[in-house]
Amino acid sequence: MKVVSRPYNIDEDFTAVITFLYETFKKTNSYQNWFPDRFENNHDEYANDIRIWEEIEELITPTDKKIVAVANPETSNVYYIQIDPSYSFIEREIVNWIEKQFSEKKKDSSKKEKLRIRTIEGSSARKLLLSELGYQREGEIGCYIRIRSKDSPIPDIKYPEGFEIRNVKGKSDYDQLARLIQLIFGHGDWFTAKILEQISHCSFYKQDLDLVAVAPDGTFVSFCTFRMDPFSKITQLEPMATHPNFRKLGLAKLLIYEGLRRAMKYDPAFFYIGGAANTPAANRLYDSVGFTEKLAEETWYKEI
Repeated sequence: MKVVSRPYNIDEDFTAVITFLYETFKKTNSYQNWFPDRFENNHDEYANDIRIWEEIEELITPTDKKIVAVANPETSNVYYIQIDPSYSFIEREIVNWIEKQFSEKKKDSSKKEKLRIRTIEGSSARKLLLSELGYQREGEIGCYIRIRSKDSPIPDIKYPEGFEIRNVKGKSDYDQLARLIQLIFGHGDWFTAKILEQISHCSFYKQDLDLVAVAPDGTFVSFCTFRMDPFSKITQLEPMATHPNFRKLGLAKLLIYEGLRRAMKYDPAFFYIGGAANTPAANRLYDSVGFTEKLAEETWYKEI
C-alpha cells in the first residue's frame, strides 16, 4: 500500500470526505478535525484549493482507495489539515503542498504574503512540525471550538415585550435576513438571498432550527442557526449575531435556548461552535448558555 495525493473533485469526492471526517471522529473521539457540516458549509467556494491524500492498495482490478487526509482553506490564506492520526507521518508533505498551492495562487508572486495554518489546542506534534518549518504562532487566540453537552439544562427565560422568536419561513424571509447579515458581519452585496437559499439545500439544514428574533415592527434584529449533521447528529451553532441597536436585551440567549430545545427532538450527539470568537462579549454569551468546554484554534503563520 502507498499514500498518494490528488486534487479534490467536488462532484465525486464530497461524500467520501464527509464519511472520512465522520469515521475519523468515531475512531478518535477527538476535535482535531472539522466535523462534516463545517466542511459542507465551506467546500464549495474553495473546491479548487482542496487536496486529498489516499492510501491505495494496488491490485490489478479494482484499485481500493481510502482517504487518510485532506488539506482545505477556510479563507484564501487560512488552511486546515484534516487527518487520520495514524497517518501523521505525511503532515510534512501536506504542509509543503499547502505552501506550494498558496504561493501559486498569490496575485503578486514577487511579494511575500502571510500563509496561516490553524491548529487545535492539544496538537503538539503539528505545532512542533510547523515551528521546524519556520512558522510562528500568532500571540492572541482568535477563536475557540466550544462544546455543550446535550444533557446540559435548557432554562426558560422571558421574552422582551413585543418581540417574537420564530423560524425562518423560506424565500419570503431571505432578503431581509441577508441584509441583516450584511450589516452585522460587514459582508458586501455578494451575500444575497440566493446564498441563504443554497444553504437551505445542504444536508445539515433544518428549517425549524433556523431562527430569527423579530422586533415589534416586523424587523429582523437577531438570528441563529443550528446545523445538524444527518449521520453523526453532531450539531453546530452557526451563525449567531444581533443587530448593534438591539443588544443587551437577551435576544441571543432566547434564540440559542429555543434552538437547543427544538434540536433535542432530533437526538443530537452534542452541540458545538466552530470558530467561536474570542471577544469579551462572545465569551460571556457562550459561557452563559452552556458552551463552557473549549479548545483554542491557534494560528501559525509564515511569509511565503
